[in-house]
Amino acid sequence: MDRIYYKLYPNMYIIIVGPTGITKTTAADIGIDILEQIPDIEMYKEKINSWTLLKHFGDLSVAFGHSMCTLYAPELKNFLSDLNKTDMVTLLTSFYGCPNTPNYHTIKHGNYQLKNVCVNLLGCSTPEWLTTGTTVDEIHGGFTGRIVYVYEDETDRSIPFPEDFHNHPIKQFRADLLHDLEEIRKLKGKMTITPQAKAEYIVWYEQRKLECRDERLAAYFSRKRDLVFKLAMILSAAKDDSLVIDESTLRMSWQMLEQVEEKMAKAFSGVVEEPSLKYRDLVVSQITSSPGHSITKAELLRKNWNRFDAKTLATIIDNLSAANIIKTPIQKTQDGRLIETYSLR
Repeated sequence: MDRIYYKLYPNMYIIIVGPTGITKTTAADIGIDILEQIPDIEMYKEKINSWTLLKHFGDLSVAFGHSMCTLYAPELKNFLSDLNKTDMVTLLTSFYGCPNTPNYHTIKHGNYQLKNVCVNLLGCSTPEWLTTGTTVDEIHGGFTGRIVYVYEDETDRSIPFPEDFHNHPIKQFRADLLHDLEEIRKLKGKMTITPQAKAEYIVWYEQRKLECRDERLAAYFSRKRDLVFKLAMILSAAKDDSLVIDESTLRMSWQMLEQVEEKMAKAFSGVVEEPSLKYRDLVVSQITSSPGHSITKAELLRKNWNRFDAKTLATIIDNLSAANIIKTPIQKTQDGRLIETYSLR
C-alpha cells in the first residue's frame, strides 16, 4: 500500500501471551503446520541468531531478489535469550518496515545487501517472562510497539479428545484453507482503498488519541494508524483477489484489533521499574511450585541470586504478607537455629 512517503506491507509481529498450560503453543502449531504446507514459504523455528538471519537473507536476495521469512518462536524467552536479544531486537525493529536494499555491515562477516525484506513473527510467551525478560524502556521503545500482544488467561472450551472432532467437515475446511492460501500466495500488486473506507478512516484518525488509556501501550497505539491497514490488507486478500480495502474490511480490522486491545495491557501487568513489584508474581509462583507450597528464605535467594538481593526480597515478602497472600512462620531446627519460611495462606 503506497503511502507516498513510505510503503506499507501486510507483515505482522504477533505474540500470544498466557499462563502455562493455556495451550498457546498448541494453537500456534496448528497454524504453523498449515503454513508449512504452502510451497516456497521460508520459515525459521525455535532459536536463530541475528548473524544467521542476515546471512540467510543475503543468500535469498542473491538467488531470488527478495528476503522473505516467517519466524516462529514457540518460547519467546528462548528466541530472545540474553545473548541474542539486543542484536535480534535491533534487526527485527529495522525489518518491520520491509526495507529494500539496506546495507548491513558486520565486523566479522562483511556487508550484506538485502532486497525486498519481509519478515513475519509469531511467538508465544508467559506473562512471567514478559515481566522478568522485558524492561520498562523496552515496553516504551520501538520494538514492542510493533508487536500485537494477544493475551488470554482462560478458555470456555473443554475438549478432552480433539481427535473426535476431526471429522469430514473439518478436513474439508482445512483443504479449502490450504487452497485459498496457495491462491493468496500468488497475489501481486498495490492495495487501494475505497472513498468510503478512506472517509471512515479520517474520522477515526482524528479521534485515535483517545484510545490509549495505558501508558505502557502508548507505542502500540501510536503505530495503530498503520497496523489497521496492515490487517485490512490481510483481510482483503482473504476475502477476494481485488486488492481493495473497502469499508467493511476496514471495520473488521478495527473490530479485531479492539478485541485484542481489551486484554493487551494484562500482558505487561508486572512490567514495572520497582524490582519488588517486578518479581512479586515470580516469587508467588516459586512458592506455589515448592513442595507443600512452602519455601525457606535461603532457598528463594538461591533461586533468584541473579535477580534480586535480600533487601528486595524482604520488601516483596512484606507486600505479599500484608495482602494476606502468604504467611511467614519461623521454624526452629534441632540445633536451635531459626529458619524463616514462606508459605501460601
